[in-house]
Amino acid sequence: MQEDVTSSTSGGLPKVAEVDTVVARLRAENAQLRAELARAKGGAIGLGVDGAATGDGSWQEAMQLGIAYADDRSSISAASAGRLLAQLSGLSKERMKAGRIANSSDFDYLPRPSADEAQLEADFVRWGYCLVEDAMSPSQVRAQVERLVAQAEAERQRDSAIMTSRNEEAQLVNNLVLKGQVFRDAVEFKASAAQRGPLVDRLLTKVMGEGFGLGCAHGSIVHEGGGLQELHIDQGGMPMPYPPFPFGSLIIWVYTEFNLANGATYVVPGSHRSAGGATLFRDGADLVQLVDGEPGLVAICAPPGTCILTDTRVLHCGGRRTAPGTRYAMRCHYNRHYIRALHEQSKANLHVPTETWERLSPRLKQMMGITVNDQSPTGELSGAHRTG
Repeated sequence: MQEDVTSSTSGGLPKVAEVDTVVARLRAENAQLRAELARAKGGAIGLGVDGAATGDGSWQEAMQLGIAYADDRSSISAASAGRLLAQLSGLSKERMKAGRIANSSDFDYLPRPSADEAQLEADFVRWGYCLVEDAMSPSQVRAQVERLVAQAEAERQRDSAIMTSRNEEAQLVNNLVLKGQVFRDAVEFKASAAQRGPLVDRLLTKVMGEGFGLGCAHGSIVHEGGGLQELHIDQGGMPMPYPPFPFGSLIIWVYTEFNLANGATYVVPGSHRSAGGATLFRDGADLVQLVDGEPGLVAICAPPGTCILTDTRVLHCGGRRTAPGTRYAMRCHYNRHYIRALHEQSKANLHVPTETWERLSPRLKQMMGITVNDQSPTGELSGAHRTG
């Protein structure tokens, strides 16, 4: 071996491998590529999280179909969740009228309010939801309800109220982050607004990781006769197949008693995953079978002050209130940090009043996905540099 003085590297030149060694390496690479191609062909457009094919066609069929990820044709389309949920159309109303929805308290193995973090984690993993006991004190609940009722009344007076049931049986109060400091403090889990907020914060961080964002924060007011929704999941807009973990978590701050007659949230416990961790919500799944299993469709029972945490893959819906009176709650959707704000919050973030902006904490700004509130142009678009 002689040193090549024109080389940009120091030391001797590398020794050329023997021909047989090179051929063996290329054959191994070729075999690996062929195996990957065979797996891809078997799934038409890819593999699931468990290595199983996600489709049942061929490359030719997929190419003839064209780019279809944004409509209801592709098996991994964002709309494919809608196709699955169509199985459940009208089912919540049917089961409610037939008296086939039980209280969760009728089943001694379903989650009960608890302050034990290990128990809460176990409930969340097994059933897709857990109940944080005494997350708010009675005075904290009272302060939030009073502010919610006042805001709802103001919006009705201004003819801007969002009524979600016929005959004004239910009202949605959007964007609570912009409508009261008591809500802002609860949304970022300050103990001053929710005494066990730090516990809820820790649980959500375990679900989604650090830096999770805020999808929405709105008040729910349900009077007698209102509140019923279709069964759904809270990540139905995300393309399938889903990974073996949720994209987010919907939490419900319970202001008044939750039970079947009072219009509590209906849920299908355990409908989010198998014992092995695989997501049950997948293309071709029989969702009605999940609802028909045990315990089936139940109304979550919880006293005022409870915080309900849910996995965004679990089947659930708003329940019909049949008892006299009104149910109050706040619902907040949180999502992993790489997912943009969902629902009405994304629009609200573009129109934060200056006086509210000044009250937002750095963490709340991060949750909302906003970092500046200065509408004036910057850089080459500002001042004398503006050309149009």
